[in-house]
Amino acid sequence: MIGFYSDRGSIYAKFRQQKNGEKTTLVYYPGMSDEGFNKETKRFKDQELQKQITGIENAIFKIIEAQNPFYLTNEDFAKLINEHLTGKTLNQTPFFEYCERYFEYACKITTRRRAQTVRTTINKIKEFRPDLTFETIDKKFFREFMEHCNKKGFATNYTGSVVRDLKRILNYATENDDNTNMAFRSFKKPMEEVFNVYLTEIEVQKIYDLVITPQLISERFEARKKRAEESKIKFTERMPDALQMQNKIIALNRSRKLFVIGCWTGLRVENYLDIDPEIQIDLEKGFIHAIANKNGPKLRIPLHRIVRDIVESGGFPKPISPQNLNYHVKELGELAGINETVIYFKTIGGRRIEYVKPKYEMLTSHTARRSFASNLIVRGIPKQYIMAVTGHKTESSFNKYTQAVQKDIMTEKLADYDVWG
Repeated sequence: MIGFYSDRGSIYAKFRQQKNGEKTTLVYYPGMSDEGFNKETKRFKDQELQKQITGIENAIFKIIEAQNPFYLTNEDFAKLINEHLTGKTLNQTPFFEYCERYFEYACKITTRRRAQTVRTTINKIKEFRPDLTFETIDKKFFREFMEHCNKKGFATNYTGSVVRDLKRILNYATENDDNTNMAFRSFKKPMEEVFNVYLTEIEVQKIYDLVITPQLISERFEARKKRAEESKIKFTERMPDALQMQNKIIALNRSRKLFVIGCWTGLRVENYLDIDPEIQIDLEKGFIHAIANKNGPKLRIPLHRIVRDIVESGGFPKPISPQNLNYHVKELGELAGINETVIYFKTIGGRRIEYVKPKYEMLTSHTARRSFASNLIVRGIPKQYIMAVTGHKTESSFNKYTQAVQKDIMTEKLADYDVWG
């Protein structure tokens, strides 16, 4: 609600809004005399003076459309009205120069992988609006950026992660008194339920027991080639020669052991790829000593018999890059026959799309950690004990993380009942 009032010979504008039990009142003094102002009709007889009042009213409408009024001060309110009236934006602060400062900060407080997502977010926003300033990050910018993400075909949760990082940058700038535009606090992160697979204990054992031979790799190659021909898809893979085959088997076996270790420790991929066996593995007492994340608590994880077998039989496997591990895990899943059909939905570019894939195609290095938590749920281990290892701070976030196994448990229990009897 916008109104104009007279006070001690001057005119002032007042904006009031009430929403969800909150109230806000913003006041603006344009420096106009109330001479000739009708206090009942709230209008000037003089057309030029009334035109100024109408201009102020229109400016307020535009500001409220772009900004969340609950985060504005009277000083911010006046500044924005003056900018609209003069057509000039004052004190424009470049956004991306500040982003470099935040990126340096992120590198210090989080993992390299997490910091890289911040860099990606900065690049995505820069691609959309290279001249962005703190002052122009308003509701209109947010609407247009969401439309841009949909046109680019971004998945809903990917767009949500970009919005999350944008808000973290702006929160950091606000806390350090480098930003006064509070419009970002009303930005809602788009999200949808994520479908992620986990491996059962039997499937983890299948990968561990896998004997990788040249014949097995050749059979997989021929099967993939045949499927590509039937689907009329160009097949670019080549059968490895003898030396390549030998190196491939060595690499797959390293990935196989590392992935299984991840399945039975619950560590993040960057942690289980970086274990120092001499320092962190205590075979005598049966524990792995690790850190939940870069700045997380120290963990004392009971040594699973398979992890002990791996360490005692051939020593802890040499590390491999997360990218290669992701690629190898899918291949290991296919070689182990983990090819159950998986159907799920995902929103891409604003459109809900159905996907049908064999389970092995959905395996990643992170599946190990999810499988750890899911299999302990199946074993009946209390959630708080599992969360102590996975690092989840709330049960709601942990439930999202293990939703696949919890749904499986519920459907199995339903099957135990004679529901149609």
